[in-house]
Amino acid sequence: MPLPETVARRLVQVRLLLERDDGLAMNHQVWGPAVDLPTGVHPDHADLLRVANGFVLGVVRLNEGPLLSGYDPFAGLALGQDPPPGTWHVVGDVNDVDLLVVNDDDSSVWLVDGEPGGHWSDGTAFRRLTDDLATFVDDFVLGARYQDLTATPDDDWADITGRLDDLQPLVDYVRFQASEPNRRMSYPGVFALANGLAHSGRLSAADRAWWRTHNDLMNAAYADPASVTPSVYDRDRHPGARAFFRADALELLDLTRGYLDLLDRYGVGWREIRTIDPGRILYADDAQVVAEPWRSAC
Repeated sequence: MPLPETVARRLVQVRLLLERDDGLAMNHQVWGPAVDLPTGVHPDHADLLRVANGFVLGVVRLNEGPLLSGYDPFAGLALGQDPPPGTWHVVGDVNDVDLLVVNDDDSSVWLVDGEPGGHWSDGTAFRRLTDDLATFVDDFVLGARYQDLTATPDDDWADITGRLDDLQPLVDYVRFQASEPNRRMSYPGVFALANGLAHSGRLSAADRAWWRTHNDLMNAAYADPASVTPSVYDRDRHPGARAFFRADALELLDLTRGYLDLLDRYGVGWREIRTIDPGRILYADDAQVVAEPWRSAC
C-alpha cells in the first residue's frame, strides 16, 4: 500500500530532529530518501525508502534494500514447526537478532526469531505483527506499540515517539520554478525567471517599472541567502541548491504572486512545488530556506 502522508511526515520529523541533536543521532538515524531504488524491493519497502532510505530507530532497523536476498527466514525452525506460507522479503531486524520480514503475497509483516533453533518465551518462533509495513512503522516504530518490541524499560526512543510534534514541529515549504529545464538542466526559480524576462527586453515600460520597484522592495524586506552564506549557491559544493519559501511566510508569498502574474502575461511557464522535505538545508531564516537535493543513498 502507498505510504500514508502521516507516516512520511513523521519520518521526516525524526530525521530533522536527529540532524539537530548529536546525542540522539549517535544511537538513531534516518537516511534521507533513496535516489536509486535497488532491485528486488517489495513495493511497500520501496515506498518507505522513497522517504527514508533505511533507518535505525531504537531497537528497529530498516535496511536500505533487501537483506539476505533469497534467504529463507524460517530456515532455522525446529522439526515439527511449519513456516507460514508465502514468499518472504527480509527488510530489517529488531534488537539486531530477530528478522523483520514482509510476505510477498499479502504484504503482512512478521517477526522471526533470528537465533537458529531458538524461540521466544511463549514457545513461538515467529509472529505476525501488522497487515503492512506502513502500519508497522506507524504502530511499532513511531507509535505506542514500540515498547512491545523492546525489553529495555528506559529506552530513550520510547520517550521520543510520543513527543515528536513538540520536539520537532514540521514546516511546509513552497517553491515556484520553471516548468521546463534550462540549458544547464536546472529549473530556475520565480525571481530568476522574472529577471531573465526583464533582461530579454520583452517587458512593457509599465511592467519593467513594476519589476524594478518590486525587486527593490523584496531586496529590502528579505535577506539574500548568498549575502549571508556566500557558498550556499556554489555549484561545486552544493549542486542543485534551491530556495524554498516557508508556507507560513504569507507576506512574501503574496508579493511573489505579482511575479507569477508577470510570467503568465508573457507566457513563461512555471509550476508550484510543495514539500516538507526540500533536501539538506544549507540556509534558513524566518521566511525561506536554501536546500541541496538529496544525492546519495545515505
